[in-house]
Amino acid sequence: METKKDKIKKLAVEMLNDNHSAMIQKIDRALNCGVIDPDTWDDCHNFMILPKCILIAVLEDAATQYSASGTIFEKQIKKDVKNIRLFI
Repeated sequence: METKKDKIKKLAVEMLNDNHSAMIQKIDRALNCGVIDPDTWDDCHNFMILPKCILIAVLEDAATQYSASGTIFEKQIKKDVKNIRLFI
């Protein structure tokens, strides 16, 4: 028998899997859009800064898709997300 925790996890994992390829495409778009000059990237010192910036932008973009902005659920989602982030 599947518990409610299992169902919640299954749905969250499905959303992650659904967005995985779209997120990879957004990384490509970020690298090709002209806002980033890959030639100026320092791959010896602080080499993780640019990849982290790209990843943060992609994740924040994905987060806005799930924020329920403009709906009656927006306030509850923001409250729950803030609380959950304290424990992960």
